[in-house]
Amino acid sequence: MDGSGQSIRRFLRAHYRGAVATLAAGDGVPYASVVHYACDQQGRPWFLFSDLAVHSHDLAADQRASLLVWEDGPDLMALPRATFLGRIARADPDPALEGRLMTLLPGAESYLDMPDFRFYRLECARVRWIGGFGSMGWLQSETDFLLPVARELELQEAAAVAHMNADHGDALADYWRMASGQTAGAPVRLLALDAEGMDLGCGSERLRLDFPSPVATPMQWREQLVAMARQARSPHP
Repeated sequence: MDGSGQSIRRFLRAHYRGAVATLAAGDGVPYASVVHYACDQQGRPWFLFSDLAVHSHDLAADQRASLLVWEDGPDLMALPRATFLGRIARADPDPALEGRLMTLLPGAESYLDMPDFRFYRLECARVRWIGGFGSMGWLQSETDFLLPVARELELQEAAAVAHMNADHGDALADYWRMASGQTAGAPVRLLALDAEGMDLGCGSERLRLDFPSPVATPMQWREQLVAMARQARSPHP
């Protein structure tokens, strides 16, 4: 992570777990909890919280909050992480986005069947990023890392994902091998597509695979997916 908006956005998309810190209702003491999140097409984090959760009670009183995301490893101080500071508020995703969130948020289908779970969205004011020892800085606005995306991509994502899962299982297995260096031990599913890459699932494992360059149209999705399948099958990628 080099501190560019694209680098921070790709880091955020490559993960789905983090820690949210809220201000405790009553005394304002910071309270941190582990959460799942999923990014929309622009790269903004969304959550699915229970009304019973402590952080939900805190946010009802004060929306100020932060999300910390980190790279796992033996020496956390030497690895990338980023803190997204701003406000977390209730929000209602449109049907296209809700379908994406339901796929990317672990357990979302069972949670959303319960009457006390709601979607929340992080409106980021600034980002503190650390790429490792001696590499750190700030982004001072959400617009510095969010990606403008054509509405067509949002509307066509579900159809493109369904097509890949129905007709191109071999290509998905090839993408998994290219991203992980290992052959998948179970069928690979495409979870989501966005302008910058894809999210893959295999059993309980997940992988993020970025495109070489962002796409702007569904046709460019097809072009990137075909090119990456060829690359994955090449004996000299």
